[in-house]
Formats: sequence, structure tokens, C-alpha cells
Amino acid sequence: MRLIPWCLALLCVQAQAGILLSASEAARREQLACQPTAILGVLECEQLAPPPRAPSNDPEIKAPDYVPNSGESIPVPQTEQPMLPVLDAIPTRTKAGSLTLAWDIWFGTAGLWWEVWDKDQLRYRGRDFTRRIKDAPPNTPPEQLIDGGMQSVQSGTFQIAKLEAGEHQFLIKLCNGSLEQPVCNEVAASTWTDASDGQDGAAAKPDAPALAWIPQVTTEGKVTVAWNLWWGNTGTHWEVLNGSKIVYRSDKFTENYDHSQAGQVDVPLANGAHSLSVRLCRELACSTSDTLKVDAMLGPELSPAKPQVALFTPDDPDLGDGLLPSQVLLSWKTDEPGIVPDRWMMIDQTTRQVLFSQPIKADCGSGVWCGSWQGVPPSRPATLRVKLCKAKSCTDSDLIEVPGVEVK
Repeated sequence: MRLIPWCLALLCVQAQAGILLSASEAARREQLACQPTAILGVLECEQLAPPPRAPSNDPEIKAPDYVPNSGESIPVPQTEQPMLPVLDAIPTRTKAGSLTLAWDIWFGTAGLWWEVWDKDQLRYRGRDFTRRIKDAPPNTPPEQLIDGGMQSVQSGTFQIAKLEAGEHQFLIKLCNGSLEQPVCNEVAASTWTDASDGQDGAAAKPDAPALAWIPQVTTEGKVTVAWNLWWGNTGTHWEVLNGSKIVYRSDKFTENYDHSQAGQVDVPLANGAHSLSVRLCRELACSTSDTLKVDAMLGPELSPAKPQVALFTPDDPDLGDGLLPSQVLLSWKTDEPGIVPDRWMMIDQTTRQVLFSQPIKADCGSGVWCGSWQGVPPSRPATLRVKLCKAKSCTDSDLIEVPGVEVK
């Protein structure tokens, strides 16, 4: 009697749904789809078509030969002050919506980066430069003409997607040097944005506020500046001036009625003579009180004002394209008066590590102190705090949370 091999008799029989294979044999093969059968250790399998070939480059494409850079691989940092940017005209009054800020320099030293500030808040920092062509001024040499116009040495354009209602004070900074020791040139402009499209015409100028009594000499290192508008045209915001410099600005009033207003604030004073006044404004139209003089003596040790911190990520629509996907922008400013700080630091609240420290050499205008940091935090998520210091006397900001990075 002839014996039939076990494989042919049982395992290699062609069935209507597939091939019968032992589990060990199926494990050695590829491209099979198997399911158990009623026979222990036997699988019913179907042969699958081979997968499509993975995409690849044409084999005839060859990588080019490496050619080393003949010049300097890293530009030498520029420490000379850039030329003053020439800002395109901005209307003194605008409707709610977008606004484009654009500038040029036509000769001289260019900048390494530029910044846009709005009401002492950093809105953009980056190296997104262009070279615009505009109408050439008279007597421009023919060799500098391009299609009848003149090309700038350096230009920049930034669009704010949506302006908030109220006053905007823009500052465009063109900088060289480094973030720790910037060498900048800056140009300023301002505009008023209406709350809705239904507002037209110039704002009614407020009547002049009246200053309350101020002592001619103070030994406390500060003085209370109070004012009243007893009757007349009111304002939308008010400012305290020390000489010609704005040291405080607010849209909050202690009294605010249809035809009368009042305000009050404690203003720190350094040693010496001071000339204080209050300016009441409606939009961009302002009226100024009389000036009162006060001599300040050495007062107690005071701390800088508390910094107010904001955090921006690349997802913020009003920030522009100034951030890489992994970067954040931390910006801070003071809202209340305080003594002059000399340094600010960014602290990781969890590790107590100082992530950034920078000297402060000048205010940001309007008596406001401000600063910013742009980069990739060591860890995400994280909890950060800004510390504003005068010598060893420091004031901490509220904690601010840095979100984790979304995996897409």
C-alpha cells in the first residue's frame, strides 16, 4: 500500500476558501491572511498580493558634490546703530479692522532685526526684511533707478489683523548688536481706532482738569496727584506728566459722569525738583492742567512696580509670522508707577532656575518699563515668573503658564 505524505493528505489540500497550513508553516511564510480551523494547530490561509513598491527617487538622480562656502559661514555681528526707518504715513484716525505698518531705509547701515511695539507691548520681533521699490526722489542718479523707481536698502512690513478700539502708540525699532545689548534706532506714530464704523468726525477736546493741592516738599519718596473736572467735556483717559515726560497713563477714573470726572494716583519721586501736571484726553485731543512744583527728599526704599506679563505662541492671530512653531514670546510691562529698575529676570518657578537676565538702561516711553524674551523654553509645559529688580529689592509678577507642545 502506497503511503500519501501527511502534508498532501491534510495540510496542503486546496480548499474553497484557502490553503490549510500548520501554524508553524504559516509563521514561516509571508503575505498570508489566516484564521483557525476545527483541527487543532491547523490554519486556513489565503495568499495576499505583495504590497506596492515604496516610492523612491529615480536611480539616475545623483547627489551633487559638496562645495564648501567660500565666505564666512556666520556673519559678523553688526554693532553700529542702523539708519532711522522711514515709516509710511499712518492716519490719525482709523476704523476697526486691519492696519499695515511699513518702513524703509534708503541709505546707510541696515539692521539685523526689527520690532513692532504697540502701547508698550511687543507685537513682533524678527528678521523678515524686504527691499521695496518706490518713486525716486528728484536728482536720483540713473544707476540707482529701477523701472523708474528706487530700491530701498532695507524694508519691513507688518500687518495687525485687528486693531482694538482706542489709542495706539506704535514704535518701530530697527536694531543691531544683541538682545542683551541692543543698538537700535526707532520711529514712533499714533492713531485712534473707532469702536465701530458708525463713529465719524473729530473728537471733542476735553476741558482742562484742575490739580488738587500738592505739598511743595515731600520726604516720603512719593506724592499723591489728584485732579477734578468739575464741569465740561470729559475725556477717555488721563496722564500724569513730570516736566514733559509721561509718568502715568490710565483710563480708570475715581469719578466718571457725563460732564465731570476725577482721578488720583501715587507717583514715586526721586530726589530733586519736579514739575507735575495732568493731561486729560479724548482720543487724541488733550487739555493740560496747571503745573505744580514739588521738591522730593530721600524717602524709604521702594520696590519697582509689579510687571504685567503676557505670553504669545505661534497660534496667536495678531502676532504675525515672527515665531517659529516651537517658540514662545514672553512680554511684560508695568502699569503702575514705581522706582527705576536696573534689571529683570525670567524664572522657572518649578526649578527656581534663572532662564534669562537683562539689564534695564531706559524706559519704553510714557514712563513705562517693559521687556521681552523670545525663544524655546527648556521644558513644556512650564510655569514662569518675571522678577523686576532695583539692586536687591525686587517685585514679582503673577505666574504665567506655558502650554505644552501639541503633537500633530
